[in-house]
Amino acid sequence: MSSADKAAGKAVHDVLELRTRLINDTAGEIRTLLQTASVEIAKVLQSQPGDYARWYLPALQAEIDRVLRVTAATAAGAVESGLSESISAGRDMIDRPIAAGLPNLAAALPIISVPQLEAMRAFATSKISGITIAAADAINTQLGLVMIGGQSPYEAVVAITDLLQEETTQRGVMIVRTQLAQAYSTAGQSRMDQTLEYVPDLQKRWLASRKANPRQNHQLIAHQLRPAGMPFDVPTKNGTIKMMCPHDPTAPAGEIINCGCCAVPVVPGWESRLPKYAD
Repeated sequence: MSSADKAAGKAVHDVLELRTRLINDTAGEIRTLLQTASVEIAKVLQSQPGDYARWYLPALQAEIDRVLRVTAATAAGAVESGLSESISAGRDMIDRPIAAGLPNLAAALPIISVPQLEAMRAFATSKISGITIAAADAINTQLGLVMIGGQSPYEAVVAITDLLQEETTQRGVMIVRTQLAQAYSTAGQSRMDQTLEYVPDLQKRWLASRKANPRQNHQLIAHQLRPAGMPFDVPTKNGTIKMMCPHDPTAPAGEIINCGCCAVPVVPGWESRLPKYAD
């Protein structure tokens, strides 16, 4: 095995570590933001008079809306930054190993701009904003129940806190993990498609995740090898489907949401130096 092959293998390992760190850090930031919003809203509710008849609903809703709007703006910024870095990392998954293992070709690879990836960035930030809008609607429903005597203020505080800390936060983290992983994989596949002109024998390998409760059908195709421009064959209960990469935007949502898999480039000679898992 040449030193170039070893360097290519190390480059793949390094980018996978970067991918994992990017996704975990951004998801952690979103979790913290949403949990902080939950605490702030709970304080707003707890500061209201004990007699719900004295609540002034428009002012209360306005203060809750303010907290959620600030949270949405900050979260959208974090997601946009994470998406940009994930797109760069997806391209690096191809460029870095090529530069290390095939240095004579590295300079030939073109600079790319992929409109689809930019659209994914806008879509992800809108999804995060949508979470806070849905949360505001659910909170208003709880407040309305208090005003008509359907539940006590205490019950409303408990219900709203549970909503924000559980449902809203979990959904936010799920969206971030899914969208960042999809941006990474799509950018990587786009870069592979371009690289084929210069490395016609380029292949790709599906790496499964080691996270808890993985999809069994994704585990079954771990290490499946395909030409870079051809799809993977993914077994499902409804038959085999074709996916150009993990998180393929054209695949059913059930094969994408919270998936931890990824694909790595393969050139003859690199195989033994490549990682066994996506994380």
